[in-house]
Amino acid sequence: MSAPVIPSSSIPAARAWLLAQLQATLTADPQSPASELLVCDGEPGPWQPDDIVYLGDVHQTYSPHANSGSGGAQWLTEDYTVTVHIDIFRGGDNPVAVFARARALADAVVAVVRADPSLGGAVDRARPASATHATGWEADHKGRTAAIELHIDCLKVL
Repeated sequence: MSAPVIPSSSIPAARAWLLAQLQATLTADPQSPASELLVCDGEPGPWQPDDIVYLGDVHQTYSPHANSGSGGAQWLTEDYTVTVHIDIFRGGDNPVAVFARARALADAVVAVVRADPSLGGAVDRARPASATHATGWEADHKGRTAAIELHIDCLKVL
């Protein structure tokens, strides 16, 4: 009897597809010509433009898909959440515009997932699951900030 083929996690492919789609889809803010946009995998480094979208943590669980079998393909369900962070800064005091920009980027992320809930075939199903919104002043009170944390739920039978 040969050993069962054990499929790999879909997380790397799902993250790579999300990153590529977000980098191709999201654009700089036409209402703020001086603002630049960074879309990256993981927290940004020292370059911190006004608009940042990045892929963050992944929280994963496994559960049995089949109650019997070899432990190979179609035996396990991988369920995980990919976190997408959106951080916006604008100098001055216009919280409405800052929040609107953050929400526009969040809506664009949601549209990318909804347009292809298989994430390019990486998963069996992905969907926007939840979001948290935060607004406030930048630490030195030189401008306003808005941050949205989106959670994209993914499921793959391995």
